[in-house]
Amino acid sequence: IMAVAAFLTGCLGADEEAAPARGAARDIAGVVDRLERATAARDFGTVCDDLFTAAARERAGGEDCERLTRSAAEGIARPRIEMKSIHIRSDLARVEVTTRATGQAEVPNVLELRRERGEWRVEALAD
Repeated sequence: IMAVAAFLTGCLGADEEAAPARGAARDIAGVVDRLERATAARDFGTVCDDLFTAAARERAGGEDCERLTRSAAEGIARPRIEMKSIHIRSDLARVEVTTRATGQAEVPNVLELRRERGEWRVEALAD
């Protein structure tokens, strides 16, 4: 999950006009946007404490999450994310994205989100 924090920043959006998201899809897109903005601002406290699930935070170092994700993001210039699609099933969501950073190729990824304590949070970077 540390790789997610390192790569998910910049401007969220697609090259094509899309219909505005509603309901859970809008909430999920908002989490991805917040993750992106927090990482761009190098606000890894927000990433770890507000945007990761408890399990993701534990996998990212637990109490050392903020320091370790900051370290993992070191040297990455102008990372960006483009959200491609959102698939929701109950309290789980898969968000297909493309990540990129200056000097690095685009990489397709899937973010898994889970509803935790009534809010959508980032659970994992899936294969």
